[in-house]
Amino acid sequence: MKKIILALAVSSVFAFASETTVNATMSLMTQGMNQVQNGFLYSDKKTIAEGIKTIESANSIFTKVDVSTFIKNNSKIQVTKNINKHLTADLKAFKKAVKSENYTDATKQYGKVLANCIACHKIIRGW
Repeated sequence: MKKIILALAVSSVFAFASETTVNATMSLMTQGMNQVQNGFLYSDKKTIAEGIKTIESANSIFTKVDVSTFIKNNSKIQVTKNINKHLTADLKAFKKAVKSENYTDATKQYGKVLANCIACHKIIRGW
């Protein structure tokens, strides 16, 4: 059921690039971060892995969407693309740490993922 909902959400986000897309993507990222956090709190490796997949799916949207449609400043566009690349790499390392059951490193990687989120929010939202 979760996979169906995720697939519907992701496919609907791919449909058009607008402020709605950004909001839907951010909602998916929030959902993924919450899944990861719940996985850690309840010692549930499967929930952590599902959360990582959700974040990866949401992050991949930004490689397929022209971000200039909702980001007007050229320097912000490049910074956003760089953050997307960092997030992709950090999610890969995060997934590897979880798979090897190295939860100390996994929490560090989760922190890096969160740092990417905040870096983007600082740029885009002026946080």
